[in-house]
Amino acid sequence: MQTLAVLSQKGGVGKSTIARLMATAYAGAQWRVKIADFNVKQLTSVDWSASRMAAEIQPEVPAEAFSSVKQALRQNLHYDLMVFDGKPDSDVTSLEIARESDVILLPAGVSGDDLRPQVKFAHELVSRGVDRARIHFVINKTLESAASISDARGFIEAAGYRVLATDLPSKTGYQLAQNMGRAISESAFATLNERADALAQEVVDLMTTHAGTKRVA
Repeated sequence: MQTLAVLSQKGGVGKSTIARLMATAYAGAQWRVKIADFNVKQLTSVDWSASRMAAEIQPEVPAEAFSSVKQALRQNLHYDLMVFDGKPDSDVTSLEIARESDVILLPAGVSGDDLRPQVKFAHELVSRGVDRARIHFVINKTLESAASISDARGFIEAAGYRVLATDLPSKTGYQLAQNMGRAISESAFATLNERADALAQEVVDLMTTHAGTKRVA
């Protein structure tokens, strides 16, 4: 089983959005996929999955709440990919997830209030033995300002981390799609879907590169 983590030390940066996108992308390619939702209080991805099933949207993307990484990994005989939707403000759980993941995605907005905590979080993961090469940032909730995106990218890269080429804009179409149990690649707008698909393909390429290489320093 391959493992993909989407982590954040704060809420509101689009962590679940990206987890759903990637789970749907792989499920659409006939992979057996599950989202492991570690935010057991809000159950964001679990509720989204239930909405998706109620609307009979294909492919099915199951999600289940977990409080233990080991418990989630026990299902490795049943799935080809586990997408970890991490829990904000949980250093211990986030570290355990990161250590067990082939690729780690850290979403961040373009403001300093988003960027600084996520870069600090990345530094903490590396200091605790997580391979820096497996950590990748996604710039999310952009306002189509090339200057702000460039500044955010420069801030992250100066800290020593890779930023994926595709950013995700803040669009009502994405929110409406998720409200109906769809991923952001399944919105009513072709241009938004193309943008989401481009990001998903970048992550798929990373997963192909890093699969089976997870390690700690």
